[in-house]
Amino acid sequence: MKVYTTEKIRNVVLLGHGGSGKTSLAEAMAYLSGITSRMGKVTDGNTVSDYGKEEQKRQFSISTSVIPIEWEGYKINIIDTPGYFDFVGEVEEAMSAGGAAIIVVNGKSGIEVGTQKAWELCEKYKIPRFIYVSNMDVDNASFRQVVEDMTNLYGKKMAPFHLPIREDEKFVGYINVITETGNRWQGKEVVPCEVPDYNKPNLQICRDTLMEAVAETSEEMMERYFGGETFSEAEIRAALRTDVCDCSIVPMTMGSNVLCQGVYTLLDDIIKYMPSPENREVAGINMKTN
Repeated sequence: MKVYTTEKIRNVVLLGHGGSGKTSLAEAMAYLSGITSRMGKVTDGNTVSDYGKEEQKRQFSISTSVIPIEWEGYKINIIDTPGYFDFVGEVEEAMSAGGAAIIVVNGKSGIEVGTQKAWELCEKYKIPRFIYVSNMDVDNASFRQVVEDMTNLYGKKMAPFHLPIREDEKFVGYINVITETGNRWQGKEVVPCEVPDYNKPNLQICRDTLMEAVAETSEEMMERYFGGETFSEAEIRAALRTDVCDCSIVPMTMGSNVLCQGVYTLLDDIIKYMPSPENREVAGINMKTN
């Protein structure tokens, strides 16, 4: 088995309201990384993380499970937690082990009690987090509404990294806010496309928010920003990683777990922006006595 150095490991907890799509997201990640050859479904009782008989019968997670996946030379330990409050002890245990979290929000249901509880846990344990809006392939799913509601609740630290491209009420692609480029799905492939005109005003707002966050990472960056200089993509990504790790911004992205859309970019972003366990402080007891 391959041995990974600490900086090549990410321990990521999946949090969210019951039924928001945590287990199906873990399943999509497992499928994309190649540890399963087919996508299991919660309703069919054949997902990787819900393997207990009671979980398969009730069709929701009861205990926390760990799915280790390999992605681009990194090891990502996906920790899938139950969404129902009866099993909050399982979630607390996962939080003490995780170095970062993904709060899954159902794009149709929006922010629920479990979403806010997940946020409170992240604050309690002071760990970086992403917001991932699921079910974007479903009618009436609204990424914009979730961004607006999260911003109203938690302030301007909410930072969309991707924006959906929708046509005829269908989720057909996404815009990368950092690179300001459009991407469209053609079957299982992703092909570049023009950013639609109706997306440009919102893209500019999100881009400006990110650039302000980048500028605030140092005095030098701030001076360059006010001097009208543009930052390189490498500088932007390095600064954003600092901001994510110290919880001063919370990236927002979206996708469809069932169609495996948006999950590839999420895995890439876990590697790029989430911290390794290298500098994580651990509380323990020294059993040696002098």
